[in-house]
Amino acid sequence: MSLEVQLTPRAEVTPLLEGHLRALLQAAYPQWADFWAGTSFWGSEPEWHLWLAGPGGQPVAQLGFGRRTVNLGGQAVCIAGVGGVATHPAWQGQGVGRQLLRALGQTLKARSDVDYAFLQCREEVAPFYESGSFVRVTNPAHFLDPDEGQWVTNAGPTLILPVCRALDDWPLEETVELRGLPW
Repeated sequence: MSLEVQLTPRAEVTPLLEGHLRALLQAAYPQWADFWAGTSFWGSEPEWHLWLAGPGGQPVAQLGFGRRTVNLGGQAVCIAGVGGVATHPAWQGQGVGRQLLRALGQTLKARSDVDYAFLQCREEVAPFYESGSFVRVTNPAHFLDPDEGQWVTNAGPTLILPVCRALDDWPLEETVELRGLPW
């Protein structure tokens, strides 16, 4: 199934689209519906929302991402931090999430300023990202926790998608210093 890929800069998200993104996130994550009623992202505000339009043009899957230069073992590495990944339950199990991840890879490969896509997730969803070409790495991430308001180190799972640099160039074991909020 092929859905229309939409890439919307955060600055151009209309109130109507914001409402649709929130509704999608509430449906996908009912345990956090109260949180998603107030926003379409957690942590760092994304630069873009990448979403798939279903019948009627409403989002059936979405993610947010933003570029940031991080410190990784003394190296400056430009990542696209990914968060808020969701597929509406009515569309799950149909390859929509994989289509969204493919669209992310294509979008980022069209840019020359991103070395890797980066995300951390719950263990139970890591295989989904791995099936979408993300690679699990052993790096913890250090960031400002938006819920606690303090700096924390999270051991992961951490996954990356090579974009303009090779997987072999990623320094394993080093802490990814996000220098701010996660996505």
